[in-house]
Amino acid sequence: MKPVNHLKSLYWDWRSDLFGTKRVNRFLRRYAAKGSTLSLAKAILSGTAHRGYCPICDSRTIFVIEGPWLRDEYRCRGCRSIPRFRHIVDVLRKQFPDYRTLSIHESSPHGPVLKLLRREVPEYTSSHFWPDVPLGVSRNEIRCENLEKLTFKNESFDLFITQDVLEHVLNPKTAFREIARTLKPGGAHIFTIPWYAPKKTLTRASFSGQEIIYHEPKEYHGNPIDDGGALVVTEWGSDLGAFIFENGGLHTTAFLTLDRTRGLDGEFLEVFVSRKAQ
Repeated sequence: MKPVNHLKSLYWDWRSDLFGTKRVNRFLRRYAAKGSTLSLAKAILSGTAHRGYCPICDSRTIFVIEGPWLRDEYRCRGCRSIPRFRHIVDVLRKQFPDYRTLSIHESSPHGPVLKLLRREVPEYTSSHFWPDVPLGVSRNEIRCENLEKLTFKNESFDLFITQDVLEHVLNPKTAFREIARTLKPGGAHIFTIPWYAPKKTLTRASFSGQEIIYHEPKEYHGNPIDDGGALVVTEWGSDLGAFIFENGGLHTTAFLTLDRTRGLDGEFLEVFVSRKAQ
């Protein structure tokens, strides 16, 4: 091909693809043909994956929609986080920009948020509840604690974090009071739960003191330390804030951010911040 004709060909190729869509698709098809990341290339081509910024990775990433239930199936390709993990970190950084200098305790941690806070916060501690471990004793560097009978002293923490925990507690009144007790003045409880507002709170199960009484069919959610899952005790509704104030005196704000550029979308995405008075 003569030089002039070659330049003409390049010019018209550029004019026919001003936004680069054809070039990107050609690149992805070649990339997919290599077989290295075929599923990712297909996801981008089909619109179920996109670029964005992950609050946990603190960097640009690719978000992939792996199924219809975005709450658990909309993942960061880097850290594998799901939306509620990213949202709680996003709220933490915006509402408490000095969080790295604070004393933080997290109940029932798992996944990339645990790794992030362990790495960034010198005064970060965590706990799970194991029936066969005495309260206050550690297993695998994680302390055994029962939210209804915490062994911590009054005013121990600046922040207390729970992620999808308080729908599983048999005595939530006591749990909220205990969390409030362990917060320093001006401290806050940051948490996620499936929130069914505008419906009223539904109690699915309760404890009589001797046995569990079921008011609704049994339902279980995933449990990071028990393959049998965690019983759903409460479906929290529009009266959540009043319940927390009555049982601990904390004032609660709900945060909801829908922003796919940060991988924030899906069901039950609210993050709650309950603050203790100074």
